[in-house]
Amino acid sequence: MLNSVAIAASSSSSSSSASLSLLIPSISLSRTFLFPLPSRLPSASKPRPFPTTARPISSYRPPMNILNKLGFGTRAPDPSSMDSSIAQGPDDDVPAPGQQFAQFGAGCFWGVELAFQRVPGVTKTEVGYTQGFLHKPTYEDVCTGTTNHSEVVRVQYDPQKCSYDALLDAFWARHDPTTPNRQGNDVGTQYRSGIYYYTPEQEKAAKESMEKQQKLLNRKIVTEILPAKKFYRAEEYHQQYLEKGGRFGFKQSATKGCNDPIRCYG
Repeated sequence: MLNSVAIAASSSSSSSSASLSLLIPSISLSRTFLFPLPSRLPSASKPRPFPTTARPISSYRPPMNILNKLGFGTRAPDPSSMDSSIAQGPDDDVPAPGQQFAQFGAGCFWGVELAFQRVPGVTKTEVGYTQGFLHKPTYEDVCTGTTNHSEVVRVQYDPQKCSYDALLDAFWARHDPTTPNRQGNDVGTQYRSGIYYYTPEQEKAAKESMEKQQKLLNRKIVTEILPAKKFYRAEEYHQQYLEKGGRFGFKQSATKGCNDPIRCYG
C-alpha cells in the first residue's frame, strides 16, 4: 500500500487522475484495517438484557404490529389442516368431577387468564384457541388472521364456590367490550370479545348480563355470545404466562382475591 502511495506522489501532473484512482482505493483499504468496527457496543447503547430466569425468546410477546414486521403471522396455514368439521365441533373435553367449564375471549389471553386465576372457586385455567376453521392451530396460524380463531381462556370452576355470574363480572371488568377485534394495542380477529357457553343456563345468564352491562355504557357492546366450540390448548409457554414471570421475569400474583394491577405483558 505504501508503494502505491509513493508511485502516486512521484508521478507527473499529466497522470494525476490515474494517481488519484490509485490513491483513493488505498485510503479506503487503510480505513478498513486501521479503523475496524468495534466488536462491542458502548454500554450506554446496549439493550437491556433479559433476566437469568427468562424463558426462550419465543415466550416474549411484542405487540402484533411488531410481530408481523418480523414475519410472524404472515404464512398461510397448511391447507391439509383446514378441517372445519372438527374445529367447529363442540368442546368435547370433560371437566373434573363436580366442576364446570366456561370460555371467555377478552383480548390477549395472558392478562385475562390471570384475572380468572384470582377468582375464588376457579380451580383451573387454560389459554387456547377456538371458534376457528383450522384443526390444531398454532400461535403463528392464529396470528395470520385467516383462521377466525379467538384467543380464549377456558375456566374450570366449582359451582358450589363460584357462580357463573361471578365469572361474567370478571369478564366485563377485564376489557372494553365495545371495540371490535381490538383491545388496546392488540389488533386482530383473535382479540375479539366473546362469551362461549356450554349450557342453556350459561347462554341465558350471558345475554342477561350483557343487557345489564349495555345500560352502563354509551357505546354499543360488540361481544359475541356463541356455543363453546372445540378448544385447542395453546403452546405451553403461554400457560399461566404472567404468574410465571411474563416478559421480564417479574411474577404476578394469582392468589385468590388479589387486586394487584395486572401488567398485560409482564
